[in-house]
Amino acid sequence: MGVTEIGPIQVETDVAEVRFRFADPDSMLLEVPPSLEVALSGYVDENRGDLEGKRIVIDLADVPVVSSRHLGIMMTIQKVAQTIGRVELDRVSQGVHDLLTLTKMAGYFNLPE
Repeated sequence: MGVTEIGPIQVETDVAEVRFRFADPDSMLLEVPPSLEVALSGYVDENRGDLEGKRIVIDLADVPVVSSRHLGIMMTIQKVAQTIGRVELDRVSQGVHDLLTLTKMAGYFNLPE
């Protein structure tokens, strides 16, 4: 339990939840690091027993709008984390919700349109 930094994201775990956050949403990299999926997969594999059965959330509280980099990182989290359970978006701003709905990505992230 606690917070783990993996590249541009933080993973916070407690007894009921796994919460992914952007470490610094205002200071995004120019591209999604190719090593991010490998690092996330390693984290999930090493901690699978502690993570399975918990609510899995991508927390967008500090992300009022998404860039293509945010979206790429969100897609990487979704791809890796869905191996341990259903991934939900939490604290989604109206602008982000509208963008995900408009681009037909809302269903990919289990977000009601």
